Parts: sequence; structure tokens; C-alpha cells
Amino acid sequence: MQSPWIQRIGVTATAVVLAGCSVAGPSVGPLRSPSAPPAAIAATTADPCPRTDPIADASLPADLDDATREGVRFRTDNGLRRDLEWIRDVAADPTMSTAFGTPLLPAEEATLFARNSLPDPVLRALGGYGHIDEFGGLYIDNAEVRVVTLWTTDPEVHEAAIRPLLPACHPVAFLQVRWSERELRAWQDRVAADVDWMAEIPAQAVGIGADIRENVMTIDVSSANPGAAEVIVAHYDAPAGMIRVTSDGTGAHLLPSGTVVGRVLLADGSPPGPNDLMLDSGSPDDAPGWCGGGDIGYGVMENGTIDFPCKVGRRTILVRDWVANERGEHPVVASVVVEVPAGGQVEVEIRLPQGFDPAATA
Repeated sequence: MQSPWIQRIGVTATAVVLAGCSVAGPSVGPLRSPSAPPAAIAATTADPCPRTDPIADASLPADLDDATREGVRFRTDNGLRRDLEWIRDVAADPTMSTAFGTPLLPAEEATLFARNSLPDPVLRALGGYGHIDEFGGLYIDNAEVRVVTLWTTDPEVHEAAIRPLLPACHPVAFLQVRWSERELRAWQDRVAADVDWMAEIPAQAVGIGADIRENVMTIDVSSANPGAAEVIVAHYDAPAGMIRVTSDGTGAHLLPSGTVVGRVLLADGSPPGPNDLMLDSGSPDDAPGWCGGGDIGYGVMENGTIDFPCKVGRRTILVRDWVANERGEHPVVASVVVEVPAGGQVEVEIRLPQGFDPAATA
């Protein structure tokens, strides 16, 4: 049987492997222009652990386009080169990809995925170290491209014991926090077992966890009561500052549901046939709430039939094309506004635009 330390490290390791881009290995380093031939760049420095910092602009032009501004933000958050000339060169490179939402070269994408292995040497060193009651967890700092380990006691003592067990120059930091991960997880379990009382507020817990980076236990709730967070913190009476409660301010999760039923038809009233049309919802004019739920996708049957669960109130039902545009968005091809009743159904008929061929999406 594994020791409690190893079991906990396993949980922590899973937590830091974030989808898409969170974790990571060495930074991209001194990237050249996309048109330049690949070449090793030898750094001459007295620093035993040389590092090439990403290039940063001191300020951004006020008229900078949104795509480039988003590129700067993403690259800043993920420790990638971010000068404007480089961002524009990458966007024009035929090998670039927008899989992460902004243009990146294959080498840049590779370095983001490689960060998933950064914690491995640290976890191996921690496995035999002990001091689990002082360990606050670990996470990947993408902006600095390093593993951060957290400790409730002097981090320099832990660094002196652990760093010699790591590869030379492995990017890792040792910082101090108030609470151990074990304490945060214990409170997480305690809260998860005691949430029914929130109906009195009224509120509904929609997420309970431990934010390792912020060193707090988190509770996300849905409630229209402006004082919900304070009431919940007072109820659990944890050490001051340990629990952070965030409310959506709407109570949307407490709303009853109904169903939108009906058919999506071609402009001439005939069934769409085989298709990959997708149902969605949303408008700034809609009431708090949503349609659908979780990871379940809702579509249109060959005969046009739809069956779409929604929270009560005004809902804008959207029919989206499966084929994405150049921005990676799925265009809305038809829509309708309905009033969804509690526990009931509202029937609709949605006509696709003249000339739209749903078979092209199948």
C-alpha cells in the first residue's frame, strides 16, 4: 500500500496537468523569425543556469487590433516571446496553428505540451521526503515556466533538502503559505458533506475545491442573495481567510427547468435530413440561466425534431453550423426567442435560411 505522502502527491500531480496549455518544460527560448533556418544558439554566460527571458513590449499601441492584443496576453500568461513583430510574423507563417486560440508555431505548441513533465522530477524527490503536514501542494507557474512548491514552514529548509535531488537547473521555486494541502483537502471534504443547509439562504453549491496556487479552499455557489458568501463563511467557522466563497449573484442554478421542443426545417418547410447542426442558446437580453447541461451536446434529428432542456424565462435558441469559420467560430444560421415555462414545454418551428444546405455539415 502506498504511503499517505505518495497518495497525496499522486493527487497533486493530477491537479497540475491542466488541459491545453497549463504545464510545461523549458521555455521556447530565443526563437527566430519563422523564415529563419533552425539553429542551435549557444549562450555564453557565467550563469550556471542561463535563461532567455521572453521579449516584452513596455506598452501596447492604443489602436492595436484585438487578435494581436490577445496574442500578447496569451504569450505573457504562458512565458512565450511576445514582441509585436514576432507575433505578426508567427501569424503570417504557413506552419502556424490556432489550436490554443492564438497563432503559435509548432515549436511553441510543443513547449507548452512539454510542460506536463516538469513536475515529474519534483514529485519523485518529494516521494521520499516526508513533511506532508508542511506541504502546501505544487503548481505550474506558466508565466515564469517553473514548478512552484508551497510550504507552511521555512521554504529554504525544504529547498536545501530537495534541490540536490533534482536535475541541475530544474526550474522550481519554494514559497511559504499559511495552510498545508492536507488541511485544505480536509476542509474540502468537510464542506462537501455539509451543503444541504444552503437551501435556507437560498443558495446551491456548484463547486468545492482547493485552490493550491491561492492557498485557499474554494466554494462556488449560485445565489441571488448578496450576503450569501458571508453567511456561508460564518457557517463553517474555518480559520480566517481559509475559505473563499464566490457567488454568481443570480441564483440561476436554483431556477426550475422546462423544455423547448419542435422542429428545425428547411426554408421550404421540408425536413433537413442528415446534418450536424448544433443547438445553443444565449443573448444579453435573456434571463440568468442556460439551456442544455454539462458536456451533453444537443442537435437536430434528420426529421428536424429538437428536444432542448432550458432554465425558465426568456431564452434565445440558436442553431449553429458545424462548419467553423476562419476564426474558429460556429456561425448561427437560425434562431428563435421563447419563454420557457417551469416544468412544461414550449413548441417552436425554426426555418433555416434560403439556400442553406444542412447536408454540407454532415
